[in-house]
Amino acid sequence: MFVHLHCHSHYSFLRAVNSPQEIIAAAVQLQMPAVALTDSNGMYAAVPFYQAARAAKVKPILGVVLDVEWGEGRLPGSEQIKRQFKGTGGQEVRLVLLAADMQGYSNLCQLTTLRHLGAPQLGQKETFAEDAGRALTIAELAAHSAGVLALCPMEEMWRNKFAHLAASEGEEIKARNHATSDFLAGDYATGDRTATVYTTDAYPTLARLKTIFSDRLYIEVQHLSPGDGRFLRAAERAGSALGIPLVATNHVHFVKPEEHLHHRAMNAIRTNTLLTTVEHSNTANGKFADKQGRPEITSKEAWFKSSEEMQRLFPDHPELLRNTLQIAERCNLELELGKRIFPAFPVPQDESPFSYLWKLSFAGAQKRYRPLRPEVLARLTHELEVIEKLSLAPYFLLVWDIVEEANRRGIPAVARGSAASSMVAYCLGISCVCPLRWNLYFERFLNVQRGDCPDIDIDICGARRDELLDYVYERWGAEHVAMIGSFITMHARLA
Repeated sequence: MFVHLHCHSHYSFLRAVNSPQEIIAAAVQLQMPAVALTDSNGMYAAVPFYQAARAAKVKPILGVVLDVEWGEGRLPGSEQIKRQFKGTGGQEVRLVLLAADMQGYSNLCQLTTLRHLGAPQLGQKETFAEDAGRALTIAELAAHSAGVLALCPMEEMWRNKFAHLAASEGEEIKARNHATSDFLAGDYATGDRTATVYTTDAYPTLARLKTIFSDRLYIEVQHLSPGDGRFLRAAERAGSALGIPLVATNHVHFVKPEEHLHHRAMNAIRTNTLLTTVEHSNTANGKFADKQGRPEITSKEAWFKSSEEMQRLFPDHPELLRNTLQIAERCNLELELGKRIFPAFPVPQDESPFSYLWKLSFAGAQKRYRPLRPEVLARLTHELEVIEKLSLAPYFLLVWDIVEEANRRGIPAVARGSAASSMVAYCLGISCVCPLRWNLYFERFLNVQRGDCPDIDIDICGARRDELLDYVYERWGAEHVAMIGSFITMHARLA
């Protein structure tokens, strides 16, 4: 039996083809008990993937693929090795990281955030959005490794070493690459001294990862092209030397083999090249898509294969497939979805958030309505009872605080949309529309039967919007504030 632990969805923007739901459907069709989602540099689909997998009774494994840099000053090995790498820049290893539990999921989110915080400002650098940012440092990885399982691809490590060298040292490195290929293939007699130095340099790198992850580290092996057998043999030697188990993956970028053309088309768009010239996974011509030597497109074999097809790829290594099940058993993430978490709003002594909201609402009603008619009191009381039942008092106080601060600074800010249907919002000064005068239904904004959190949209003067955003970050702390992102999807052109 086998489960896929390295799958990209179309949230690996302009790289992979299928939606998270299509990946889950493929796992259901092939009767796989679990499946992982490991998009590149982002976890945008984590929650919908988790929900869809649970609904389909497939165990969801949430992960991400991130680059980790082994900088020039941090290269393990001898001074000779460091001198030979001098000027080549930081070496990066692309790791597959999987969340074993809630702590691991939190750490993956933090690592992804750290990665994107290094992105250049808009307009400073022309780069694809997913590629913007920086590789993680080994120290950052170590600090956020708890609850995380790591898959380290052997092929990636070799490609990283020699892509830099081939670009900078020409024919001499071609000879070294040839010698290293002999070494990887197990032909020790033809490997020269330089090749041996570079090859054994991979072991300290794995040893450092072993120190960080302990028994949560695996060497990832794939069989996507005829030459991949040499990496399997090299991985076996490294794994045997360091006590690191191997695991098989298929680097899934599309569900069906015929979708490779779609994959090529998307990558041609991403790299702004022709479909006929976008780089193949075969790098024998010495051309690479990036500084780490990664191809622009993956192999035609990188599709969602069945257990039987994976067994045919690794007939002599059934333990590589069994290890996928072992990893799936170790990943037991439980996301607590649907629970509202609001920052604690400071209220006067002997007050609760709801009692304070009640007083503010009736104080505002006395200013808005003169006299306070019975229908006003009835409507306001009804709305407050619904807000209390849904435990939304802190949310209304948070929005009220932001609008109040805007008013104190003279920044125009007012609610729009369905929030205008709320008398509480009107009495708090969040909205300027009287719902009674315009016969607006509160249930359009907040409904007990629906039970979801209301959405209060605030229009803020564009000239001073950033000023108010700075206040929100300072008032509540960056750990409690997030910017919302949106996705643009591609569809067939309409007639």
